[in-house]
Amino acid sequence: MFTLCFVSERSRLSRAAIAVLLAASVVAGACGGDGSDPAGSDPAEELDPVEAAERSAELRFGHAYGYNSLDPHRTSNPLGDALWLRPVYDRLLTLERGPEGEAQLAPQLATSYEVADDGLSIALTLRDDVTFQDGTPFDAEAVRANLERAQGPESSVASTLASLERVEVVDDTHVVLHLREPDPSVLWAMAVGTTGMMISPAAFEGNLEAEPVGSGPFRLVETARDADTVYERWDGHWDPDAALVARFTVSSVPDGNARYNGLRSGEFDAVYLTSPHDYQARELEPEGYHYRRQVGASSYGVLLDAEEPPVDDVRVRRAISLAINREEISEELLHGVNDPAVQPFNEGYMGYDESIEVPYDPDEARRLVEEAGADGSTIRLIQQMTPPQDTLAEVVQQALGDIGIEVELEPLSSTEARPAWRAGGYHGMVAPIIGQAEPSQTLALSYLGGDNPAPPPEELVAMADEARRLPVDSDERRAAYQEIGAWLAENPVHVPIVQFSTVVVGRPNVVGIDNMLPLDIANLEFRGVGLTES
Repeated sequence: MFTLCFVSERSRLSRAAIAVLLAASVVAGACGGDGSDPAGSDPAEELDPVEAAERSAELRFGHAYGYNSLDPHRTSNPLGDALWLRPVYDRLLTLERGPEGEAQLAPQLATSYEVADDGLSIALTLRDDVTFQDGTPFDAEAVRANLERAQGPESSVASTLASLERVEVVDDTHVVLHLREPDPSVLWAMAVGTTGMMISPAAFEGNLEAEPVGSGPFRLVETARDADTVYERWDGHWDPDAALVARFTVSSVPDGNARYNGLRSGEFDAVYLTSPHDYQARELEPEGYHYRRQVGASSYGVLLDAEEPPVDDVRVRRAISLAINREEISEELLHGVNDPAVQPFNEGYMGYDESIEVPYDPDEARRLVEEAGADGSTIRLIQQMTPPQDTLAEVVQQALGDIGIEVELEPLSSTEARPAWRAGGYHGMVAPIIGQAEPSQTLALSYLGGDNPAPPPEELVAMADEARRLPVDSDERRAAYQEIGAWLAENPVHVPIVQFSTVVVGRPNVVGIDNMLPLDIANLEFRGVGLTES
């Protein structure tokens, strides 16, 4: 058996589009920074957050969008909504960076796991000191009840547990997950998104969409989907150092200028920033502000629905990929904060292959469009009205117009966009293509279901099924996902454009800023984040 016992608890770009971005830059302030990671000493790294934090303080965080639901198993956006759910819900596992910077599993409610030699069962050892916020004890029966609910017909995360056959309760602190087939992604599902979040079974029949009941370090006090969500520390949590503030608020503020200026004025203690503020904020570092940039597994790109003509023709999808000048987008629009992306698995994650290339070739793109009989056709793209998706959509609109495809943009808020996309009826959407540290989850979420309204290509399904059965971290598994990446570059389901970079900036008195950004946007975290007195 393989056992892991955890030690730590812890044509060209649209000139009009460029003008829009530059105008936004002027509003925000003078340009600065080259998008590279910050260098030099940061005072935030020199303070121990546990010792330095003023625990009676209130933390205020400004974010770009709101949530859809506070029910971990029944939200239409499990990864995006995780930001609002993490304060209330503990997960069975979590993620942390390994010694080489790679993503690895880490403990939360489960202290260790053991995978059988045949890969058909996974034994979990659970904490014995956890209580839900309604007084219900956390134990193996609670795990069984939660995972069965997550597999249910109303669940939006059931696909992440497709290989789970049953949950065996051994005793209060031990469960065994029995699988239909070897599937390492089940463990990663317990750490990413909302699948592994544990709800009090006594609250299953309540209004979990608005009234979450978990075992996390904070209680929900009040909320509004596209306004303020307020939390207070729950003193019954098993880790007394998880909540370093007495109260914190997540404010949904779509306007990037408002978030940036709110940070400067002190309205927010920390904010999530997108272009152009994600590179301009580097100029705040000399004033003591803490700048953090993390390149994650996701990419900005064009999601496509292969049931909608003319993008039902792979030649048209290939043409869309060839028509986009990724290098120019990265350098001119995004100032190097977001590197070009042409494959489903980003650098630093299993499946990435540096040899894969997709050239900028508008002439070949026009030829493919004409060959497919799509010249002069019109497609409808959802345009998320949050930077940089809004500007990227305009760039894509012009790039496709240059190869003979007219694009009608449908502006929607980030809260509305993904549910509308998943419901079908659009040719595409310019938005993040969700990636995960575990490549089988990237495929499951973005290519085989979830964010792919059309049935996935049979060849892709077969390759993905074979790859996910291979041993974790094996050379064979790595090569299998590289093969999938090369196939998708030639036979696009979606079209990556640039890698997704998450930037958060904290005021000088924020401590634990690195805890806020452990991996990527889906993993923004508030545990271990606090404020000093000054």
